[in-house]
Amino acid sequence: MSRLVTGGCVLLFVLLLALLLSFHHAHAVGAHTGWSNDDIEVLRHLRLSNSALADKNRGNELLFRDDAIELGRRLFTDTGLSGSGQFACASCHRPEDGYQDTELITYRLNPKAAHRAPGLLGVALQDWFFWDGRADSLWSQALAVIEDPMELASNRSQAVRHLCTQYEKSFPALLRNCRALPKANKQDIDRLFVTLGKSLAAFETGLMPPATRFDLYVDALLAGKQDEAASLLDAKEVAGLKLFLDPMIGCINCHNGPMFSNSGFSAVATDAQGYPEHDRKRGVGLLLDSEFNCLKWGNPADCPKLQYVLTDGAETAGAYKVPSLRNLRHAPSYMHDGRYRNLEAVIEHYRNPATLPLRHVDIRPAALLPHQRKQLLSFLKVLGTDASNQEK
Repeated sequence: MSRLVTGGCVLLFVLLLALLLSFHHAHAVGAHTGWSNDDIEVLRHLRLSNSALADKNRGNELLFRDDAIELGRRLFTDTGLSGSGQFACASCHRPEDGYQDTELITYRLNPKAAHRAPGLLGVALQDWFFWDGRADSLWSQALAVIEDPMELASNRSQAVRHLCTQYEKSFPALLRNCRALPKANKQDIDRLFVTLGKSLAAFETGLMPPATRFDLYVDALLAGKQDEAASLLDAKEVAGLKLFLDPMIGCINCHNGPMFSNSGFSAVATDAQGYPEHDRKRGVGLLLDSEFNCLKWGNPADCPKLQYVLTDGAETAGAYKVPSLRNLRHAPSYMHDGRYRNLEAVIEHYRNPATLPLRHVDIRPAALLPHQRKQLLSFLKVLGTDASNQEK
C-alpha cells in the first residue's frame, strides 16, 4: 500500500512539474506574441541596418574606395595630425573601447569643455555632427577637430604637409595633388585637406556597432519564431522594450531608427548648468559659416538637409543632438556634458527634468514606477552589448 501511495505521489509530482514547465514556457512565449502589426513595423525600423550609408554620405566620392579606407585607417591613429604630435583621433575614440572616450581625454585637452566626445560606431548613419550639429558631413567634422585649438590643435597647412610627406608614395592615386605642394595656394591646400577628411570618413563609415540580442529578437519575430524570440529576451527586458516604445513615456519619440536616434536635436533641460552657448542655436550659425559645409563645397543637389535647416526658433536654444543608444557598454558618462555616470541617473533625469522658466523644453516627466525603471534599464543594457559575446 505504501508503495502505491509513494508511486502515486511521485507521479503526481511529475505531472505538476510538467504542467508548471508547460505554463512557464507558454507564459514566456506569450510575452513575445503580444505585438501588434504596428509594433512589429516599429521594431523592424529599429533593427540595425547599414542600408542608408551611401545616401547619408553622398557628398563623399571616396566613401567605398579601398585606398581611401586604408589611408583613413592609418590617419585615424596618426599623432602627426595634432599640433603637439601627441594626440590622434584614436586618443579619444579608442578602438579597444568601442571607439569611445572612456578616459574623458576631451576634458584633459580642454578642462573647460562643455561636451564629451561621443562614440563613433554607426557615426556614418547620422545627419549632423558634434553635439551642436555644426558640421553636416562626417568628413568636415574630422577637419574641424584637426583645426580646433582645444582638440588636435593643428592647422590645415601643417596637416596637409604631414599627409603628403608620410603618405604620398603609398597612395599616389589619392594624393597626386601633393606634387603641387611646394608652390601650393590655398585652393590646392584645401583640396588636399578635404581628401584627408574624406579618407578619414571612409574609414569611419565602416565602424558599425555589433548586432545585439535586440536585433536577433526582431529577426526572430519577423520570421514568426516565437520560441527563438523567447530565448533572446526575458520577460523583464520585453517589458522594458514595451515601455521604451510607449509614446507616453517618450523614449521612442527621439530615440528611433536603427541607431536609436532620430539624428535631430532636442532640448531636454540639460543646459541648466550654464552652457547654452554650445547648443544647436549656436551650432547652426557655425554650420552656415563653415567653408566646408555641403553648399559651399559640394553639389547643391546633395544638400537638401542644409537647404531646409532650421536656422532660428525657440526650440534650438538649449537643444543638443540626440545620441545613439547603441554601444552603451563602454560609455563612461551620459548626456552631452557627461553629467551622469550611470543609466539609472539618466532615467531619473527624465522622470524629474529640471524646470527652466521661459525656456522651450521638449520633454515632460516620464511616469515610471520603481519596477518599471528597472525594466527599462534592463532593456537599455541589451542595446549596449554584442549578441555574440554577452550573457543575459
